[in-house]
Amino acid sequence: MTRMHLSLAMVMFATPVEANQITGPAKAVDSALIEINGQRIMLFGIDSVMRKQNCALDGKIWQCWAAAVRDLQTLVDQGPAICEAIGEPDVYGRILARCEINNESLNEQLVRRGYAVARPSETTDYVAAEVEAKERKLGLWQGQFVKPSEFRRSAGIFVDRP
Repeated sequence: MTRMHLSLAMVMFATPVEANQITGPAKAVDSALIEINGQRIMLFGIDSVMRKQNCALDGKIWQCWAAAVRDLQTLVDQGPAICEAIGEPDVYGRILARCEINNESLNEQLVRRGYAVARPSETTDYVAAEVEAKERKLGLWQGQFVKPSEFRRSAGIFVDRP
């Protein structure tokens, strides 16, 4: 009987894990997409270059997508991610989320380092970080690039998050 009471007390006083929270070691899958425990997560409020998109650096073609993915992997290698889902998964099962690593916003760090741009249509939280990266010529801003939304339009891709 005591065992049952103890079990009941543990259930009653346990801190529930948020159903919309995903945690664990992350892997960069794309320039603004990570994976945690098999779940793909798109970073909310930001946008980054696409795989087929080239940039220019010192007048030469620069594989900026690969550089952005490497930078995202560098960030996620710093510790386990805690992601807070926003809304329901998309048609591909991907979740849109705000993520943190070591109590710092992963989304904001990627923009601040210049490998992503803010999506003010989703949130204005990362606009100042974009301005700072642009002024300091960090990441994508060290060369020339077409903003991802404009690149998608010119390539005939009419979905916001392909």
